Amino acid sequence: MSFSNEVRNELARIIPEKECCIKAELLALMAVNGVTVDIGEGNTLLRGIAENAATARKMYKLLKEAYQLQVSVRIIKQKRFHKQHIYEVNSVLKADRLWIARELNIRSDQEYCNYEDNSHLIRKSCCKRAYLRGIFLSRGFVNRPEVDYHLEIVVNDRWLAAEIQELLDKFALEARGIERKNHLVIYIKESDKIADFLRVVGASKALLDFENVRIIKSMRNDVNRQVNCETANLSKTINASLRQTELIKRLAASNGLETLSPQLRELALARIKYPDYSLKELGAAMNPPLSKSGVAYRMRKLENHIEDLSYMEYKE
Repeated sequence: MSFSNEVRNELARIIPEKECCIKAELLALMAVNGVTVDIGEGNTLLRGIAENAATARKMYKLLKEAYQLQVSVRIIKQKRFHKQHIYEVNSVLKADRLWIARELNIRSDQEYCNYEDNSHLIRKSCCKRAYLRGIFLSRGFVNRPEVDYHLEIVVNDRWLAAEIQELLDKFALEARGIERKNHLVIYIKESDKIADFLRVVGASKALLDFENVRIIKSMRNDVNRQVNCETANLSKTINASLRQTELIKRLAASNGLETLSPQLRELALARIKYPDYSLKELGAAMNPPLSKSGVAYRMRKLENHIEDLSYMEYKE
């Protein structure tokens, strides 16, 4: 099962305790997936479409709890959004109950309604959380954190996209928006913001799983950085040691060690004896011991002296 489906299944099991939150979540679910169809004799069919069984069950429960409707669920075998089955949640509204469709901003099969009419349903902080939960259930996707950090919500209406971004901003969840194949995509890439989103909508288990992966990835990245740094330092030490040893051997072959001061001669002999030592280790092997900076200073003088001798020989 994908991480997105795990999050949706967890969110689908959350039934709000307050009536205002139930209506706020229904507003999100039905505004995106709801439609009304005139079936004659003054009756209207209120229909909600869900991509998975868990979301359909939630729509069913919330409609019954909020409005005491008679609700039925129908499974349709057809390909939609790469799914083999979709679920229709249906309820027949009499003429005197059409206000339910208006309150939930459900569009008719001919036109869209005005989303702004019922913004009072998401004024409270708890209702905003419920609304975002419903939006994610309807049109949300989140990558498995082992692969990449990416959360997105896909809608078709510009006003709805702007409202979702505004709600995310209320919780300091700054999201970006792009157009993709005639759809509007609101997305979050930062791992800490995705974790905050899961916290806001109440996906506690998914949040724990997400954070565990984040910790493991962070530790792995720290170890990799440390290993890379140590490898680079070791490579640098080895290359410098090989260069210094080669210079000193060339000097010794021409009896040039006698031209060195006692301090530089001691360092040259120590480098030949311990070719794999770092400057710090080389300093510890001296008598008396030298600091790393002291060895580096003498080594520069030694290399400069050897290069000067080589230059003089070249001129001659």
